[in-house]
Amino acid sequence: MKNKASLKVNLLKSTVLAGAMALAGTATQADVTVGVLVPLTGELGEFGKIVANGVELAVAEVNAAGGTKCGPIRTVIADTGGNPEVGIRAATKMIESDGAVAILGPTSGVMVALVDLAKRTKTVIMSPYAGTITLNDLGGDYVYRTVSSDLGDGAASGLWLTDRGYKRVAFLVQNEESTISPAQVARDTLEAAGIELTDYVIYNPGQPSYQAELISVLSHEPDAIYLAGGQESGVTVIKEATAGGFEGEWLFTADLAVPEIFDAAGAENLNGRAYVEFADSDSSLPEYQAFEALVQEKDGKAPGPFEANSFDMANLIALSLESADSCTGEGINDVIRGVAEGGEKVSTFADGKAAIAAGKDVDYEGASGPLTFDASGTVAGSYSIQEAKDGAWVNVKFYPASAFE
Repeated sequence: MKNKASLKVNLLKSTVLAGAMALAGTATQADVTVGVLVPLTGELGEFGKIVANGVELAVAEVNAAGGTKCGPIRTVIADTGGNPEVGIRAATKMIESDGAVAILGPTSGVMVALVDLAKRTKTVIMSPYAGTITLNDLGGDYVYRTVSSDLGDGAASGLWLTDRGYKRVAFLVQNEESTISPAQVARDTLEAAGIELTDYVIYNPGQPSYQAELISVLSHEPDAIYLAGGQESGVTVIKEATAGGFEGEWLFTADLAVPEIFDAAGAENLNGRAYVEFADSDSSLPEYQAFEALVQEKDGKAPGPFEANSFDMANLIALSLESADSCTGEGINDVIRGVAEGGEKVSTFADGKAAIAAGKDVDYEGASGPLTFDASGTVAGSYSIQEAKDGAWVNVKFYPASAFE
């Protein structure tokens, strides 16, 4: 498994490097550099690869349309492994050595760690999946995200657990802010609906076994277990709960919304019993359908989680460069809110570039939906619930952003 993961990472890095070299060879003016700072390894490695792919797909479209007025976009990529200290070092290098005007893709912990650096160096940072509620207070100036905060995830989970009609629910929550904050919102929703919370257990990741935490949970025989955990701990919990006789249903948070979970935890333990909640795009929107067709054409598969959000954030950076008075992070920060709302609706960089050239303001509405930023630099979110069927995740419920107003 480790060798295969390393091979995938190396292939992705080679692909990105080859793309950057090709751009450098064909550019007629100076490049503008954007950093892609994602976890390509570790628990969130699969999501990092999806995010990097979404960014590269958008950059290819931008450069195919002639690039920005600042030049074609060149990407530099670094693997954080989800580690904030690694993220700070890599981001600093991107800014100081590579001249990056924006850094895209940090996870929650890395994003929070980069806030001071972003504001001090006037470099825009943006994430398609950093839901941490800490950014509700820190974001909004040089710090943006194309996904809603974890409070929205908790509201969606609570709504599904209530709609499902469970009478008794247990919570197993990994001891991290990104899992605790949505769990608290989901718990409040269940309590308001009169659903019995049989257990609320916070556990530390990295343990070889979670049988001690499961003793009380299984003894109370809940109808469902809400598991807010990472992939490594989640797999162990699922296997041990099943071996312990749990026959109810599961609701997982977004970290487990990957196809690999079926091999790791056993499809027979999930099919017809497990559901997963994650921030998602409205597939009925024409902007999403056009994006989905592009991904199918380029990659031969459906978009992954957060890929539309990643595609959109790269387009927002490109349109901001096209609209700004300077080809800098400060220039991007000055105009990005205006690019995302209040002008002529556009859904591609090419259309936005033409509108800006004609002297018009633009309102970019992308594959992930409208992208109006609130005071914290966060957009409103919609969510999907998927069910485990025949070893795959299948959509069963969609909650639009209006469901939480």
